[in-house]
Amino acid sequence: MVQLYFKPTIIPTVIIGEGSCHIPQNKLLGVSKLVSAFDLVTIEDARHHVHEDNLPALLAAVTSFLDS
Repeated sequence: MVQLYFKPTIIPTVIIGEGSCHIPQNKLLGVSKLVSAFDLVTIEDARHHVHEDNLPALLAAVTSFLDS
């Protein structure tokens, strides 16, 4: 198993995923501890290809992040 180590960052970061994300939620929460300005957005009614399954919700999430 390869472990990656990251230095904490203050760069605003967003991870946008679908409801049945392939990355376990506890791993994403671990990332949130390394990034002080971290947002995790789950797109409902979407699967792996979020942009194909729910484009309006994806665009809303990206726009919200960029406007913040």
